[in-house]
Amino acid sequence: MKIAYDTKLMRPGCALIQAAMGGAPNEVVMKFPLQSWIEGVTPDMGVFEVTSIQLEKLIKMTEEHCVESN
Repeated sequence: MKIAYDTKLMRPGCALIQAAMGGAPNEVVMKFPLQSWIEGVTPDMGVFEVTSIQLEKLIKMTEEHCVESN
């Protein structure tokens, strides 16, 4: 599956960004905390192919980063 993700901010694009960039909104972004979604394309956002194991790790890393940032 594909995900649009900002590697520096460690946050996924919102469902609309996922759809526009070829990500999988229902399979991917809905698993991330809502407050972690980015609502616009950023310079460091790219589309990446991930396995389900990689996705789970990415979700955990994002959750930890969001907690640290707040």
